[in-house]
Amino acid sequence: MNSFHVDLCIAVLCLWGSCALAVEVIGNPDIELRDATLTGITVRFDDPLYMKVNKSIDAYLGVPFAEPPVGERRFTDPEPLVLQGEYNATEDKAECPQMSPLDDWTPEPRPPFPLPIPTLPGPIPTRTISEDCLYLSIYTPSPKPSSLVPVLVWIHGGGYAVGGGSEIIYDPIPIVAYADIIVVNVNYRLGVFGFFTTGDDEATGNYGMMDQVLALQWVHDNIKDFGGDPNQVTIAGESAGGGSVSLHMLSPLTDGLFHQTIMQSGNAVCPWAWATMERATEGHRQLAEAAGCPIDDTKLMVSCMRDVDENELTRLAIMEGNGAISSPVVDGHFFPEDPVEMVKRRQFKVLPSLLGSNEDEAAINFAFLDLPSSLFEPPIVNLSLFMSTLPRLTYNAKTDLEISAVEQHYVNWKIADDASASQLDGLIRLSTDQTFACPTEYFARALEAAGAEVYRYEMTHDPSWSVYAGVPKWTGASHAEDLQYVFAWGLNPPLNGVVGQTDAEKFMSIEFVRYWTNFVKSGNPNEPISSSKYPEWPRYTMPEQEYKKLSLNMTNGRAMRASSCSFWLNYMPGLHLQTAPIEDIYEDWMKHYELWKNTDMPSWTEEFDKYKEENTCPTASPSP
Repeated sequence: MNSFHVDLCIAVLCLWGSCALAVEVIGNPDIELRDATLTGITVRFDDPLYMKVNKSIDAYLGVPFAEPPVGERRFTDPEPLVLQGEYNATEDKAECPQMSPLDDWTPEPRPPFPLPIPTLPGPIPTRTISEDCLYLSIYTPSPKPSSLVPVLVWIHGGGYAVGGGSEIIYDPIPIVAYADIIVVNVNYRLGVFGFFTTGDDEATGNYGMMDQVLALQWVHDNIKDFGGDPNQVTIAGESAGGGSVSLHMLSPLTDGLFHQTIMQSGNAVCPWAWATMERATEGHRQLAEAAGCPIDDTKLMVSCMRDVDENELTRLAIMEGNGAISSPVVDGHFFPEDPVEMVKRRQFKVLPSLLGSNEDEAAINFAFLDLPSSLFEPPIVNLSLFMSTLPRLTYNAKTDLEISAVEQHYVNWKIADDASASQLDGLIRLSTDQTFACPTEYFARALEAAGAEVYRYEMTHDPSWSVYAGVPKWTGASHAEDLQYVFAWGLNPPLNGVVGQTDAEKFMSIEFVRYWTNFVKSGNPNEPISSSKYPEWPRYTMPEQEYKKLSLNMTNGRAMRASSCSFWLNYMPGLHLQTAPIEDIYEDWMKHYELWKNTDMPSWTEEFDKYKEENTCPTASPSP
């Protein structure tokens, strides 16, 4: 979500400070793998004031885990690559092609994106972009741990369309220095290159997700050589990265490859986290047609699309502007069924999980309504604009009665008689609730009901400096603002020369790192490094529903957004059944009937037969 906005942040950071590794390089360590020797770099991280650490970290950068997905491998699942001989792992490699106006393909005139960068000094930066992009980077304590340590695998966000694991905003050096764990950052294919599908065997889609699967398999097979414990792997991500993490919880292809999860502002229940095969196929047919490829024969379509120049295909994908062309799809392979239905039936890995969202997730969506003034002051959204915007903001509320119910719940009726008064807060709450907060509540409840240890949070702190280039002055705890604290930007060169965090925020950031790395180590954010300064983070249970408010004082709360989430999770589905056209209700009933007949009953029968085989009733002895 908000992939352009996060990209803008990255661009400005690169403008204001070097995007190269900005800590002192003091050595070149070697790691022996089965058939290869990696040469990395040793860097020194010295923070005497805040973290009070002075440590060395070994980084092995740009390590390939798959054959380059180019030529005939475009639009296919990744193929494992076995490194042999000596390999130079001293610098990051290219990021995957991405649907961003900041990439090196961009022609003049630039696409019609809201781009305030020209007001800043310097040119718009470019990235090193290539389809040969399936690399990961491993950061370890130095020297190599003598006993195996926990591993964190980070899956970056960016709407499945932009970003890269090697970006400076995900630099984990402060995390490794603080906690002595191993962190692995992963690239995966994005946009049309990661998710193009014809709806049949010619192009099945989900290549970006399969890249992640192969990366997790690589970590499982190789991380012990770096001092990491393959049986203590936590996968984590933000936004689309959080969505990816939860999709791996549903997929049978990743069983045994990870043991804990962290989901920041994204999970499989979020309405943007995946697409139906029908919607994705239609979007890709339109893209293929725009590229001049045949669309009636899928084999010819795929062959033609493989020949389209990468820059041109990226440009066309941006111009199409269809989110379904860069979304995971229900393919019957990576995840077998509708993810929401799978969560509803508890068909997921029951693992310790830390998950949450930010208080004002959707605020950034409205920071570009009235450029440039809306970057500095919140735009005025009068009642008329509020009402006209509603149908575009609601994913499932389409009938007049459903729209009316949303209006009733989110309009500030205290000021509704003033036609010029702003209803912006209601729009932000609406978008945040249905897109992030309430899907997270749904998934947290499902995990808890299945017996998982769950830790729930909401980031409520309003940053003094926004990750969106520091420009929006009113958006509060918006989408992706947690990244600057989880990755300790204020303590890490060169970001600490750009990020305007206060001293209090830098100390708060250490608490973020403590909670996250504690969870990686123990499955509990409170240990092994405890704190007497803040209340203990309570486990999320029913009916208590306690959670942590990530803020300067780290207080706890309960029943987060209970009224609004009851509205979206209970009231609206019931209203939909009463107001939707009979054809839609019948279609929904048929879908559930087919799931019951073809999935639930065979599974139940199989389990019952197994039970009968393993539990024979004893024959009664005759009475004496």
